[in-house]
Amino acid sequence: LSLMVFNTKEKKWVFVLFVIFLLAIIIYMFKSYVTALFAGALISYLLHPLYQKIVKKLKSRLASQIILSLGIIVLLIGFFFLFVVPLVDQTQTLYEDYDRYLTFSVNKACINQDSLYCNVFEQAVLFTEAPEFKEKGKSLVETLITYLFKGIQDFVGGLISFTISLVIMVFSIFYFLDHGEEIKNRIVSVLPIQHHAKSKIYKRLRETIDAVVSGNISAALLQGIAGSFIFGVLGIPLALFFGLIIFILAFIPAIGPALIWLPTVVILFLEGSLIKASILLIYSIAIFGYLDTILKPKLIGDKMKLSSFIIFLGVLGGLKVFGFFGVFIGPIVIALFVTSIDIYQKMK
Repeated sequence: LSLMVFNTKEKKWVFVLFVIFLLAIIIYMFKSYVTALFAGALISYLLHPLYQKIVKKLKSRLASQIILSLGIIVLLIGFFFLFVVPLVDQTQTLYEDYDRYLTFSVNKACINQDSLYCNVFEQAVLFTEAPEFKEKGKSLVETLITYLFKGIQDFVGGLISFTISLVIMVFSIFYFLDHGEEIKNRIVSVLPIQHHAKSKIYKRLRETIDAVVSGNISAALLQGIAGSFIFGVLGIPLALFFGLIIFILAFIPAIGPALIWLPTVVILFLEGSLIKASILLIYSIAIFGYLDTILKPKLIGDKMKLSSFIIFLGVLGGLKVFGFFGVFIGPIVIALFVTSIDIYQKMK
């Protein structure tokens, strides 16, 4: 049959190029939703053992998908009411508290007219009353209003895009749960390598996903605990709340936890709590820096048998290209590339 379809080597290569051309068009068509599809595939892989157990008990794929769908919807709604709503309330409370603390601290510091804080704020007041500042301030406000309207337009557009991506991700999860094995077999069957090499790639993929997921979650959990601990020791309000936020932000490399502890250091300094500010600054740089830049890449790299530095670069690159899920996708792509190079060298 192959001789009838491809009677010459040239025709076969023409067909291969045609398939690659079609694949490139498909990728271009769905480029805006590649991340959503990747995320759906990753989540479906993680849910697959649970899905198989439900199918085994109910003897029905459709019923299993419905139950899993309802479970995910309940989790999302529960997450919204248990976390997002309190987050908004706590943020408002936090803003009001720190605004009150800051005002109190400034008034307290200015009892001594020769204090550094009093002099700084007096100079700031004099500066803002100058005519030149008011003129520039007016121009700045106009510019900010322009950017604000543009930001609102971008936000609405981004919200629509996010909603579409979320819908695609949810549908892709259940598509991959139902047809994932078939898709895997089709992809593996067209790879022009021997069976043992295909098995090696698939094994490597599973090991990489397990390493990336477990490594990221473990490191984020440790950072959340470390954040709650130091905030509690220093007597900072809402220590557990801050720990939860740090746990979530810890999935963003390098800058995640700093979005919480750095503003807190500044606020403590402005309040006049220099010792607390110094302790939090040194602790955060040492502990969060170690957990994020050394321990996390090591946890992932040791299981993947790759350099921690390569893993760190993969996380940063994935984050830039794919967004949040790039934290997982980046190292997976690098691991598959290294495995493919290894197989190619053995084929020579």
